Order: sequence, then C-alpha cells, then structure tokens
Amino acid sequence: MPRTCSPAGGITFAPRVPHRYERGRGTFPRMELELHPSVVLESGTFGILIAPGEAIVPPLDRLLEELERFLVLYVCGNYSRLLSCIHRRHRNFEIRRSFTAFQLLQILSEARHTLVFIEYDPTLFEEGMELERSLPRACRDVAQHAIVLLYSPAMDRHLHALAREADRVFYLGTLAPRSPGPRAPPARVRRLPRDQRTLEAF
Repeated sequence: MPRTCSPAGGITFAPRVPHRYERGRGTFPRMELELHPSVVLESGTFGILIAPGEAIVPPLDRLLEELERFLVLYVCGNYSRLLSCIHRRHRNFEIRRSFTAFQLLQILSEARHTLVFIEYDPTLFEEGMELERSLPRACRDVAQHAIVLLYSPAMDRHLHALAREADRVFYLGTLAPRSPGPRAPPARVRRLPRDQRTLEAF
C-alpha cells in the first residue's frame, strides 16, 4: 500500500485499488472531520485507525463535542479500552455492545448515524463466521450514508485483511526504532612492509 507521512508524525495508508462508493442519496451532507492533523475523515468512506489509546482519547473527545448536533454511534465488544476515558456528555452519543460477530453485523445493519466508531474486538473473529469478509462489506454499506472508522491500538492478522478493503488506514504513533544488528567484527588490517606501498593483486 502507498503511504504518506504528515508533519504531525502520522502515517496514512491508501489501498492499491481505492473503492468507489455511491454517495448516500437524500439530504445527507458531505462532511470532512479532522480527528487529528494526520486523520481527516470523509463522509462516504470506511477507514481504519491504529493508534495508542492515550493518543486518540483527547482528539476523540474534541470531535464528539463538535458533533453534538449529529448522531454518533460507538460500537465496542466484550471489553472497551476507551469508553471509561471518554466524556460522553451529549445526548446524541449512542453506545452499542456486540458480544458476538452476528450482533456486530446486526448493529451495523441498523446504524443510521453520521459517525460510526467501531472499537476493534479480536475475539469476535474467533467464531468462524468469516468476519474478515462480512465486516468490510457491512462497513461499506454503512459508509454510503455515514463516516465509518474502525479503531484498534495495534495491528494484527485480522486487521491486515480488513485493511485491504478500507479506503484509508491511519497510523498514529512513533515508529519503533530498528534494533541494531550485531556489530560486524573489525576488518583485519594487513600491515605492509615498509618498502611496499600497495597490496599485491591476486
């Protein structure tokens, strides 16, 4: 996947073949939301965000305040890393929990919101429902009338598969420095006789 880097340190990946969606018909306005200088969300798109929780909570709080007049759906699974840290003050913020893969797909099929934020739960992919195929399809359907963002603190094999179906994959955080490899032993220096100025050619 091609990638672009921003001055803020984020990386955005775009799929090799971007998906073309039909924009939602009706009165749904075209929107662009800036979650972070490196993460600009656009209506009609399905994105994936990889970031540590401490990096995403403050901008998510700010975004929720900006979207107070709009319907926001927060979907999480058996356990949420972020909900206890998010200030959920406005009345249009709805939380749905999905304890099975089927429930997750059902929640998405019923979503009629401006922003759908999905907190990734890897345990839902252990049920053998081919969620790697069905979840991107469901997210693309919702994205016809909403902004869909799937969040995870780290990448894994399931997210790698989902990323191939997303419009954008955003990465926030410091890239881990490459660990230094074993230092090569110093080259042996062959001493030249005092009267010899070059090495012999072999």
